[in-house]
Amino acid sequence: MKNTLSILKYAMEMEKQGYEFFKSNAEKMTLASAKQMFQKLADVEMDHYNLIKEQVDYIEINNEIKDVAFDLDGEKALFEERAQKEMLDQTIGESMTPDLTILRTAYLIERDYAEFYRKAAEDTDEPKAKKLFESLAAWETGHENLFKEEYDRHMKEYMNQPWGG
Repeated sequence: MKNTLSILKYAMEMEKQGYEFFKSNAEKMTLASAKQMFQKLADVEMDHYNLIKEQVDYIEINNEIKDVAFDLDGEKALFEERAQKEMLDQTIGESMTPDLTILRTAYLIERDYAEFYRKAAEDTDEPKAKKLFESLAAWETGHENLFKEEYDRHMKEYMNQPWGG
């Protein structure tokens, strides 16, 4: 249980860093819709942080992992409806280079988080910990896929633009 607790405490720090990344990049975006999207992503990262903190607190009190239900479909809908259709299209179309960099960075961050959780799931023998880490990995993989698809699509669009706009 001590190892699981250490992993979760580290994960809390990762989620806090993700929050800071999206929050600070919300300030850098030029379009209001992009700012709103990145603020929403910051809020999602804070939700992840709070869920993990709740788990850490529960383990410290009860010396066992609390079963948690993850709403991956609800979060997926948030990203698909708001980010893909509305905000990312506008952002990339009007300010491509800086936003491509931010999209790539977001993709890499989410990929690292997903890999971290997958490794933690592989390394534990505790069934509840394995389930928790696998759920967290799936959560982050959803984010990773969103950013990778958007980055690839917009990079292709960017590379096919005539130089000089």
